[in-house]
Amino acid sequence: METEGLPRKAPQLPDVWEYTDYRSWLTDTFQARKAIHSWYSYGVLAQRSGFKARDFLMRVMRGERRLSSDGAERLADALDLPRREKIYFLALVEYNQARKDQEREIAWARMQEALARGRRASGPRLLTGIHREILSEWHHLAIRSILEMNPDPGNWDALGKRLDPARTEAVVRKSVQLLEKGGLVEQGSDGLWRATGKSVSTTPEVTGPALRNFHRDCLELAGRSLEETPVTQRSVTGLTLGISERTYRLLCERMAQVHEEISRLAEVDEEADRVYQVTTAIFPLSRQELSEVKP
Repeated sequence: METEGLPRKAPQLPDVWEYTDYRSWLTDTFQARKAIHSWYSYGVLAQRSGFKARDFLMRVMRGERRLSSDGAERLADALDLPRREKIYFLALVEYNQARKDQEREIAWARMQEALARGRRASGPRLLTGIHREILSEWHHLAIRSILEMNPDPGNWDALGKRLDPARTEAVVRKSVQLLEKGGLVEQGSDGLWRATGKSVSTTPEVTGPALRNFHRDCLELAGRSLEETPVTQRSVTGLTLGISERTYRLLCERMAQVHEEISRLAEVDEEADRVYQVTTAIFPLSRQELSEVKP
């Protein structure tokens, strides 16, 4: 309900610095400009950007088409992005569309550099780079969990031997330094190192190669456990199913709920004495028939 005599506040244009998905920012920006100018349309934006197809940018926003580097440049200019925001946007396009891990990592570095130079990033946004490094090797989070259960004065040699496979004192010390920098562990006034919280979850920015490497390492450790860990101390199960896309998505939602429940159980466990890794995976073992693939 509008207040009489007061002008209606114009919609605010979304800040590109706050996005890690260029399509989401582009969609939100288009909708905001449409709310400000009724004449604004996909065709108008496409024409200003030099695209012949009037619906091209709509399809880009939906993820059906990709932007070329030249197209991204022209679109940034059509949206009147200042120089620093444009640099970030172009890196964001590269990051979202990269097909190889190396390309994605290079684009991520460019995004972080643009964020830092633009002085528009909060501490947590810039720390995501550290968190990605933490995910690069499985033992970082395992060490954090051990310090959560048993605060340590700095006996890293003994802590490293508790890991399976074991890690050296130097590796553990470096890991603790990284965890401290990422805000996941801290040294108290009593001299003991301990975790800063009971659980860890990844932010939307911490995705891609880092997370895939972490899961790859965990799956390799799961395979190793089949040969080296007594059956009474491990649980590896699996199902092979014929299901629809709809049921697949329901299964993913249910697994997410299960993971949340497991996290809650760990949160209230006052007798924790060992670190476990819980890894689940749902993936196809067959291809869809062409007639089944939706456009």
